[in-house]
Amino acid sequence: MKHASLWCFVVTGLCAQSLPVVSMQTDPDRIAQSLRDKKPAMPTEDCAALDLWECHSDYPDRVSDLSLRWVQLDDDPELEAILIVEAKAESTYMAYVFDKQSTWRMVGSFSCERSCEPNSFVRVQKLTSDSPLLILVQRDLGGSAQFLMTASAYHLHGGRLSQALEVSTEEDVSLPPERITRRWVLASQDRLVIHTTRQTVPARIRNNCEVYRWSPVGSAFELAPADRAQYCDLKTGAPIPGKSSPTGLGAYP
Repeated sequence: MKHASLWCFVVTGLCAQSLPVVSMQTDPDRIAQSLRDKKPAMPTEDCAALDLWECHSDYPDRVSDLSLRWVQLDDDPELEAILIVEAKAESTYMAYVFDKQSTWRMVGSFSCERSCEPNSFVRVQKLTSDSPLLILVQRDLGGSAQFLMTASAYHLHGGRLSQALEVSTEEDVSLPPERITRRWVLASQDRLVIHTTRQTVPARIRNNCEVYRWSPVGSAFELAPADRAQYCDLKTGAPIPGKSSPTGLGAYP
């Protein structure tokens, strides 16, 4: 199985569309309580939005694990909420992001079904000094014959989440692997550096290095080709040591 596009830095176009928004009947605290204790019963509309068996009052089992975090993702004084649930009935982890405008709304939901690390599945982080706090989601989006670890960053603005960055690593699982691609996200104070290595059989590794900067107009990272020589070795295609550091964001086979 091949993927036409392994990564996407989103500025305009279809990739930059906001995630769907769903109005909620209750607040995140009560939603978490309903999932944990089955009391009070969750409103039907909210249960439909979560799409979990465990939120139905007539389903006997509770969620296996649950955490609720309050974070500041935008400029308004109201905190946003991130609810992470382990749902054994669905054999998955789910993360839900809630934002309050006039009422509470679910502005994003993410599932993680394979190779999921609950402590790193969803986190909040600034990638550069001039970028806002972003929601970072890391999960395996591959199929049965392919590992495709994908790290995505989402920006909350105007009451909606939109994708600002996506970096994926693909590993073909034929025996032996025909190709392995790895990507690392590095950063200086105000630039992202993406280091890509491609290994083919027989063992041959090629490096590629690209530089991106935060665009407040596009609410995303955009290519900065004029800065490439400052951060990338143009002969080897690798990042220049000491010019950027690991962000902890990346996808590895």
